[in-house]
Amino acid sequence: MNEDTPDKRQLLFIEEEGYVIERINKILFDFPKFEITYAENSETAREILENKKFDVVLSDIYIRGLSGLEALHKAKEKNSDVCVIIITGADSMELADKALKEGAFDFILKPPNLEKLSSILKLLTMVKF
Repeated sequence: MNEDTPDKRQLLFIEEEGYVIERINKILFDFPKFEITYAENSETAREILENKKFDVVLSDIYIRGLSGLEALHKAKEKNSDVCVIIITGADSMELADKALKEGAFDFILKPPNLEKLSSILKLLTMVKF
């Protein structure tokens, strides 16, 4: 857990597509144990990842100017135990597989599989990392 707010886990949500943000926000609302930071572009995501340690990163596989793999590696520099969940379209499954091999926890397909995401987040609220 993050030292800044010991009662909440730090979650970074990196996404630029409005419909994905809207759908995932409906799920995130149900998880008050997460303090959520948002990044809707690559510049903001890089800056946040440089300056803050996260317990969970939920990232699109590709934001203009930032790959999910880069976000994964930057997050792991600050916290080797970070749980990274990749959001991917069917056309980028190969990249999602690579992310799993490089340390991502799991991935969800677009349009977001909200039931799967909810199950992953429930699991993460129950485990210590």
